[in-house]
Amino acid sequence: MTVDITTWAAEHSAALVGLPSAAAEQEVADAGLRSRIAGPDTMLTLEFRPDRITLTTDESDVVTAVRPG
Repeated sequence: MTVDITTWAAEHSAALVGLPSAAAEQEVADAGLRSRIAGPDTMLTLEFRPDRITLTTDESDVVTAVRPG
């Protein structure tokens, strides 16, 4: 079964925001998706990956946003 990451991100965003990044990464992995962490000073490529969720974190490594790609 293929997971639509846009739908997955929208449906799980509220549950992931506020979690430590490690816990959020585990939730993403449990869904069969890849994740990447975008910290406050992290430079990211603009490459879109259909199997990846980007977790934006604050200075305390707490997830503040969830988006596909």
